[in-house]
Amino acid sequence: MTNKTALRNFGLSLFAVVAFSLSAAAQGVEKEGKTSANASQVYLEAGGSAIFYSINYDGRFGKFENGFGMRVGIGGATRGGSGYVAIPLQVNYLLGNKGQYMEIGGGITFVSTSISDFFDDEDVSASTVGGSFVLGFRKQPFGKKGLTWRVAFTPFVSSGGITPFAGASIGFRF
Repeated sequence: MTNKTALRNFGLSLFAVVAFSLSAAAQGVEKEGKTSANASQVYLEAGGSAIFYSINYDGRFGKFENGFGMRVGIGGATRGGSGYVAIPLQVNYLLGNKGQYMEIGGGITFVSTSISDFFDDEDVSASTVGGSFVLGFRKQPFGKKGLTWRVAFTPFVSSGGITPFAGASIGFRF
C-alpha cells in the first residue's frame, strides 16, 4: 500500500466518522441538560490510541454532558535504552445521556521511537503519524465529580494498512 493510498483511506475513514457524528446530531440527539459541572476528565488508558498505556485529558466543547469534545494524551515506554513516545490527539462525540455514552471519534497519533543497538553503539530513531479512531462505551457520573471508566475499539490507519486495537480506561471526572 502506498502512502497516497493510506492517506486517502485515512481521509475517507475520518470523513465517515465525522459524517456519522453529524448525522446523529442532526437526528435530534439531545445534549443532556446544560450543567454547571465541567464534564472534563483525566484518565489512564491501557492499550488504546497510545499503544501500551497513556495518561489523557478529555473535555467537552461546552458545559454539556455529551456532544462534541476532544482528547489529548501522552504515553510511552522504555527498556534498555530503547523506547517510544506516543501522543494521541482526537475529536470525539458522545451519544447518550445520564452518564452512559457511546463514544465515536478520530484523530491522529504521533509516535516517535528510538532503538539502541548495544553492539554497534548506534541509536536508530524514527517518527510517524497515523490515523487513530475510537468506537466505545463510556460510563461517568452525571453532573458531578467522580470515577469514570471506558472500553473501546481503537484501530490505527497507517501506510501499512488498518491495525485493529482496543483499550480500557479508568479515571476521574472533575
